[in-house]
Amino acid sequence: MDGQIRGLLIGVLALLGVAVWAFPQWYPLVNRQSVVVAFPGLELEAQADFLLLPPAVRQAYQELREGNNRNPPQPEVALALVRARLLTEDNPAPPELGPFQLPPGSSILRRGTFLNNREPYRGAEGGVLIYQLPDTSTYLRLEDFRTTRAPDLRIVLTRNPDPYDPQGVRVDYIDLGPLVYSSGNQNYAIPRGVDFSQYPTLALYSPSLNFVISSATLR
Repeated sequence: MDGQIRGLLIGVLALLGVAVWAFPQWYPLVNRQSVVVAFPGLELEAQADFLLLPPAVRQAYQELREGNNRNPPQPEVALALVRARLLTEDNPAPPELGPFQLPPGSSILRRGTFLNNREPYRGAEGGVLIYQLPDTSTYLRLEDFRTTRAPDLRIVLTRNPDPYDPQGVRVDYIDLGPLVYSSGNQNYAIPRGVDFSQYPTLALYSPSLNFVISSATLR
């Protein structure tokens, strides 16, 4: 009997430990009226996680939502980016995409590096390589890559050297397809006939938000 009681007590203590550890996640669900809304529109279970972000990051999201003396309010964009950060997970590329050796007879056409000095809610890091195979087909390779998560991210080539300005990626950008992995090495086919001197900028672009997360100048 003593062993059963001891086992029961240990089980209860273990459950209490788990409940305390998961407190930020379950408390908003059972006590909705007392939850402080840190970011309007964000799901209740993510409000506590938003408060755990560094103050400068929280302020950046709030300024994106409310606007400032330089930029107009973008509440839908801000909410979508916060949701992507707190409610989605990183999707790394599989390890087999890591090793890479340029095939014999191939050539490197352009190189670039992602800019990572923008606001806390957007940015990417890693190298960009555009290479051509002997059959003249071209491919984009991202190496040691990582990006801030955002919905509906696509890889595009644009004529605009600064796609963060009001013109964005413009209407004649070349869409290379959706970004498959949020981190890691990966390859993408490029349509034949692209003139990279006319499209010198690679951008990570969300059409649904009309928002650029990061870019790289191709040289």
